[in-house]
Amino acid sequence: MTSEELNELIARTIASAKQVNLLTGDHASAPYYEAGSSPKAELSQEQSQTVSRLKPIFYGNEDEARNFLLRVQDMKAMQITTLVNTLVAERKISDVSCHRELFTVLSESGIYDRSESNWNQQVK
Repeated sequence: MTSEELNELIARTIASAKQVNLLTGDHASAPYYEAGSSPKAELSQEQSQTVSRLKPIFYGNEDEARNFLLRVQDMKAMQITTLVNTLVAERKISDVSCHRELFTVLSESGIYDRSESNWNQQVK
């Protein structure tokens, strides 16, 4: 296999992997945040404040922070930590901020209701 063929194979694999629903494993064409809510949905004042707190964790990307917030609001704790691990691997969330900083924001917002110890065991 030539390096060009290998690069094509890798590109196809990555493109295919990006279309897998992170929660169910089903293939879907929508990104992780489109399955539940519109990324342009109006936010309450409290949600806007939470997005502001999430923004630095998402390397300053407000759209990613908003999409994440809208998506995780109806998730169970394990689903949230699985999504966080995936986003860290994709470098959408800072691997430094994904621990205490993200836990604190989600916990204080009432989104993640488990202990910090549980968070630290689940988020790698």
